[in-house]
Amino acid sequence: MRYIQTSVLAVMSLATACQAATITFDNPPAGLAPNSSFIAGTSVDADAQLVDQFEDLGAIFSTIGGAPNAALVNLGIGHAVSGTNGIGAVNIVSSTEVLDYALDIDIQLVVPGTLTPAVTDSISIQGDEIPSFGQVFFTAFDTLGNLVASGSATDTGGAVFSLSAPGIHDFRLHSANGDVAYDNLTFDTPVAPSTPSGVPEPSTSGLLALALAGALLWRRKAYVLSR
Repeated sequence: MRYIQTSVLAVMSLATACQAATITFDNPPAGLAPNSSFIAGTSVDADAQLVDQFEDLGAIFSTIGGAPNAALVNLGIGHAVSGTNGIGAVNIVSSTEVLDYALDIDIQLVVPGTLTPAVTDSISIQGDEIPSFGQVFFTAFDTLGNLVASGSATDTGGAVFSLSAPGIHDFRLHSANGDVAYDNLTFDTPVAPSTPSGVPEPSTSGLLALALAGALLWRRKAYVLSR
């Protein structure tokens, strides 16, 4: 009987670990609100800065070559894939954060509720419903920054950009036309790496967590100063 109980618990644990999380961005946590405009070049409200508010689900957001955050934006019905909200990349121009869809959104996975770098084997996101028919390029990296998968697809409106590979930690999106917002982020529950490939040494893991914590501290300080 004990063996049967143990087996059942193991199966239940495996099922839990494989559950997929979907962030629709339509029910943001307290303190996060959609930006007053989705137009490129408009300023980003302080309470629309998206970075760690979905940490409890295992995702942290930033912009490559821009602000240390993305932006929650009110795209509107018929523009967002689900509901009204989506996300966009953010640049810094003359010390002001502005929407800039030409920059790359970066999504890093962590163990839910922590800053511990984590990985998954499947991740996807959808483009907004307005097609531009340009290419969207998406890449995935492990915890050491090694490329593990990449792909591209035409922005046909609501297109799904997805990758499946072991060890996905960092998911980056680039719109060739610089005009795509994103919605409906889905990924299998991220877990700490447990295989030799892509597993940092203990000191490296600490540095990665410290770097994430530093970025979050910078963002929080900037938020307080902007109030």
